[in-house]
Amino acid sequence: MIQDSSLEIFLKKVYPNITTRQRPVLHYLWNVGRARTNEEIKTALGVPINHITGRVKELRDLGLVIDAGRRRCEITGNNVHVWAAKHPVLPPAREEKRGKETQATLL
Repeated sequence: MIQDSSLEIFLKKVYPNITTRQRPVLHYLWNVGRARTNEEIKTALGVPINHITGRVKELRDLGLVIDAGRRRCEITGNNVHVWAAKHPVLPPAREEKRGKETQATLL
């Protein structure tokens, strides 16, 4: 589960940079609950396949969609890659202080 503060930062910093064509794909992958193939996304959203493959690539480049492996597509029956939305993970708000012993072991 995402913390409210993490979601708030994501919505302010990252979400505005997502195009109107990327949003339906990302929303679908967030809400579907399991990894989906390009063909399954296309069928669910009712758009041409070239609208999906391009958007999935762009979202992968942004780090918002990940390759979740391969499985048989429920529509085509082919063994293909499946995609899943990666929920935002933010870095820690501050760096933790380490003792001298810990710093020495890192060197």
